[in-house]
Amino acid sequence: MAWLNSPSGYGGLTKAFHWLTVFLFAFQLLSALIMLRLDEHGRVIGLGGSDWYNWHKTLGLVALLVALGRLWARRAGALPDWAPTLTSLDKRVVHRAEQALYVAMFLMPVSGFVFTMAAGYGVQFAGLWPLPNPIGQWEALGEAARRVHVGTAILLGVALAAHLAVVLRHVLLLRDGLLRRMLPGK
Repeated sequence: MAWLNSPSGYGGLTKAFHWLTVFLFAFQLLSALIMLRLDEHGRVIGLGGSDWYNWHKTLGLVALLVALGRLWARRAGALPDWAPTLTSLDKRVVHRAEQALYVAMFLMPVSGFVFTMAAGYGVQFAGLWPLPNPIGQWEALGEAARRVHVGTAILLGVALAAHLAVVLRHVLLLRDGLLRRMLPGK
């Protein structure tokens, strides 16, 4: 399998970035649901609220790096032709969902970082290294960034739902092998 995309299929790098992004999105959603519901003494799988917040922030920054790599890999190779079983509506939905997902992949971690820094929370990367605060405490900016972060989470949810709807229709109803295009291997 080639590393970069070609007209005949997705490359290994695109597939790796795709599934890494899926994992990161799933963890970020799970960690957000947990950290927002924990009280100050609560623990889930041995981690307290501050641990969940730190891992959420850390993997948010990792997700930003993955998004940059993903965008580079996409631009470095040609996009494969559309799957022949996709309808024109499928193509429009997938195209718009992909645009929204790319916006979310960049805007969510940036707005989360700005929010956490401007609100004075800071980032303890991987629970070990405090990152410098280039913004300083700025309440209005922190609140604006928090709103963008939440709004982008909603955009992400809608885009993921649209993307999954197309994929699941092809996998479960049409059974046309669409998913194989993004699975590891040939």
